[in-house]
Amino acid sequence: MNIVVKYGLPFVEVTFGYQEKELHLKNVLLDTGSAGTVFSADVVDRIGVQVEPEDTLNKIRGVGGIEIVYSKRFDFVQLGDILLKGFEVEIGEMNYGMRIDGILGFDFIQCAGLVIDSKQLTITVNEG
Repeated sequence: MNIVVKYGLPFVEVTFGYQEKELHLKNVLLDTGSAGTVFSADVVDRIGVQVEPEDTLNKIRGVGGIEIVYSKRFDFVQLGDILLKGFEVEIGEMNYGMRIDGILGFDFIQCAGLVIDSKQLTITVNEG
């Protein structure tokens, strides 16, 4: 899998499934400094992902400040050939001053065993 640098940051393409619908995202920040994976509420709304009374609300903090998000368990989140089923994602406004569909955080990176080569701009999986 390849990484594309935009705004001086590493971006990847991700596909996810929710209630038998799929969406492909082209502008997902690969962020080892983000504990969790977050997708834009505006983007996921395209396939009907919306906040519901049983969803858990959380407060997250980052360089952009504090944001209220809600959690959803997606059918899968996929990066290239790597597919994690039943993966929990946070959904938020993500108004960061740049076009960004989501953040692929350390939770996904660790679960998938990703190895990031920042020189070659590639991602592989640690099989060990």
